[in-house]
Amino acid sequence: MLQSLRRFAFASGLCVIFAAPAGAVAPFNFDSTPGRLPKTVVPTDYRIALTPDATAKTLTGTEDVTLDVRRPTTRIVFNTHDITISEARVDGTPVAAVLTENEKQLTTLTLARPAAVGRHLLMLAYAGKVEDSPDGLFAQDYRKPDGTVGRMLSTQFESTDARRMFPSWDEPAFRATFQLTVTVPAAWKVVSNTPISSWKVASSKATTGALQTVTFGRTPRMPTYLVEFSGGDLASLSGVGSNGVRQAIWAVNGDQANGAYTLDSAKLILSYYDDYFGVRFPLPKLDHIAIPGGFGGAMENWGAITYNERIIIHGPTDTLDQKQRGFSTVAHEMAHQWNGDLVTMGWWDDIWLNESFASWMAAKATDKFHPDWNWWQRQAGSKETAMNADARSNVHAIQQHVVDELQADASFDSAIMYDKGQAFLRMLEAYLGETTFRSGIRAYMQAHKYSNATTADLWNALTAASKKDVGALAKAWTEQPGYPLITVTASCDAAGARTVTLAQRRFLIDGTSVGANQLWNVPVGIASGTAAPHSILFTTARQSGIPAGRCGEPLRANASDVGYYRVAYDDATFETNRRAFASIPDADKIGMLYDQWALVRVGRAPLATYMGLANAMGANRSHPAWTTIVDALQSLERDTRGTPQHDAMVAYARALVMPAATSLGWDEKPGESLETGQLRRTLLAALGAWGDPATVAEARKRFDRSLADGATLTPDMRELVVAIVAVNADAAAFDKLHALAQSTKDTILAGQYRAALMTVSDPKLAEQALQIAISPDVPPQQRSFRTRYVGAVAARHPKLAWAFYKAHTQELTAGFSMFEKMLGLSNSVPATYWDGTTPDELEAWLRSNLPPKANDYIVKGMTRARVDAAIRAHLATAATAFLAANPPPKT
Repeated sequence: MLQSLRRFAFASGLCVIFAAPAGAVAPFNFDSTPGRLPKTVVPTDYRIALTPDATAKTLTGTEDVTLDVRRPTTRIVFNTHDITISEARVDGTPVAAVLTENEKQLTTLTLARPAAVGRHLLMLAYAGKVEDSPDGLFAQDYRKPDGTVGRMLSTQFESTDARRMFPSWDEPAFRATFQLTVTVPAAWKVVSNTPISSWKVASSKATTGALQTVTFGRTPRMPTYLVEFSGGDLASLSGVGSNGVRQAIWAVNGDQANGAYTLDSAKLILSYYDDYFGVRFPLPKLDHIAIPGGFGGAMENWGAITYNERIIIHGPTDTLDQKQRGFSTVAHEMAHQWNGDLVTMGWWDDIWLNESFASWMAAKATDKFHPDWNWWQRQAGSKETAMNADARSNVHAIQQHVVDELQADASFDSAIMYDKGQAFLRMLEAYLGETTFRSGIRAYMQAHKYSNATTADLWNALTAASKKDVGALAKAWTEQPGYPLITVTASCDAAGARTVTLAQRRFLIDGTSVGANQLWNVPVGIASGTAAPHSILFTTARQSGIPAGRCGEPLRANASDVGYYRVAYDDATFETNRRAFASIPDADKIGMLYDQWALVRVGRAPLATYMGLANAMGANRSHPAWTTIVDALQSLERDTRGTPQHDAMVAYARALVMPAATSLGWDEKPGESLETGQLRRTLLAALGAWGDPATVAEARKRFDRSLADGATLTPDMRELVVAIVAVNADAAAFDKLHALAQSTKDTILAGQYRAALMTVSDPKLAEQALQIAISPDVPPQQRSFRTRYVGAVAARHPKLAWAFYKAHTQELTAGFSMFEKMLGLSNSVPATYWDGTTPDELEAWLRSNLPPKANDYIVKGMTRARVDAAIRAHLATAATAFLAANPPPKT
């Protein structure tokens, strides 16, 4: 699963699961796998007949479940949530009692007579509901181009929401086969994990119109959370790739043609994965289903992946960045067809086996098919996101013990579970070697296909392939939080040969010393000058006498920026690197910039050291490297707002990036790379955000010209020009942008215009932008954007946005589940509004608006907010000192 906004299952009662603590990793064993459900009775096959009513938002169903009773029993226990069971029979005999405990999400059947060891048949009849948010089977409304509203149904089951649509053993170790039958309006198109096996027109009812009954083929053995059903006024675009598998892009009728880019991409990716994993995709088809709204990401249902439509539907107004993010997300979800679907983690403790691997594999695939995107260098930003989160004392490890439904959903932490996991796997692959690593992954897939696995199973496969104890090497990286700061101290002998002393200590940004004695097994890549890097495994707190080339040569202690650690060089070595910075490979520039900025933020290095690297870029045109510089400058601009140094900070930032921006100009040059175009837009956007007069004037001129002839702007330039005009808008420009958002039939383009309006600098216009955020202008499928819009206003008007958020919380969180409020609000509200009020007022508001179960998450969110405030104060002070010694040039 890849989601920018998780949807969380709600359970008012959470039961503890007794199991081995995190770190006690053993190979998968069904009987010892954690879980709430007894393993006395195991389902082997489900036949589910479902009749949803999309108008009333109700569902009825019947279910035949083939059971393997492993020990004689008088009870059968399974999961249900908001489901009422009207009939239950075992082998044709009614059960003696049905006890449904909705707060525990459990139903217990007491049998009329004991069930003997062996095969039995459970028959259930039940009723439930269609949800408004993507938890279980949900309804998604959307506005059509003609202004009318359509409705489709789809499913979102991960982590624990299959139990909302059908009674089930809703834990990942309980794999079974599934055959789904649905009765829906005859005009609908329907999609599930497998192809349709039979279809017939059902009897027509006066209240519902003509109906059809569709039965899908039986699935392979898989966990419940991968079952999928979608239906509505859908249409598809399909094709067969080189491996013979038919793939299709499904969308609301009329949008399917805009799935061509995704379809072509998916064909390439599937063939690559067939070869990489050594196991061919095992299903006869693979569908990609665009949901117009709903969740913010995607879900890897086996053979029927669901996505927010913005990910896989690319119209003529889409930018390069949207297509890049789309390709990467499709590659992520398709990687799950192996890591997660073919082989599933035994319990949610090991969800990283799904998510980290899918993120890493997606990056490999994206880099393979689009080398001109420099994708691994761009992934340095994702790694930095992980390292910023992982540098906090209250962060969790990649592997974390899950004891209830709340923690199962909370475990989908994008910074740690996705970004850190991806970065660690890249480092591990580089250390073991690409061929060896792939051999281990192939062995892992073959050994555990159609079954479950734990982290130990993966380490065993990689150990066998590499002849190294991978479990011992990797243990600290996955079972303890954080990462090391490696300090490098160089020494030179009389002949000019250099050796270095390395020391490691956990890097933290909150002033604590938690985990000060932690150690990691660190594959350190050392490179001097232009020599090829060599790797050492650094396993102790300190190690001396490591050869490191010649004195006077630039030194890289994280060669190619592959390692998941930070580096701090002694003063002399840092200065050597600064002088040679323009000649250092781009990947190393990016790593050094990120590391030095992190050291500046925590007060371990003066701001002048970072600015020294930034000013040493010279004529280099690495987009990822310049992005790190722009991000740092934007942070300093924000942190100095309201201080006497703000104007000087803006002037310094403009002066630093202006030469590069001027050399690129506004217009594409023949033969230039995609990266050059991206860099141009990044630099001009920064200058526009900082109010550079010439940049703003040129953007306004191009915007006015586009009003008469839209073809004068490409999608990428339109996004840039609109962003600059919006942030600097007066009332007339604001009204023009709003009118464009209201008049276009393209809902995605309208959303781009609305998002731009939220960045306006003028506080009076920002008040208007906030009203737009909750107005009927926002179509049903973009309802979740409302909170993002208000959050965007907070970037420039924190107090205004916070007051608005408090006044409109109910509207902004309409449709959120209780778990989403507990996990989402306790994190996002402090992260977004920490500078819009005092920490005490913010914490008091959270406690008054969230239930007691959210306490631990509130504490975590508020700790982050207080640390961020302290970093901001430190950077403002650092900027004052730096600008006093380095005043910006006068213009």
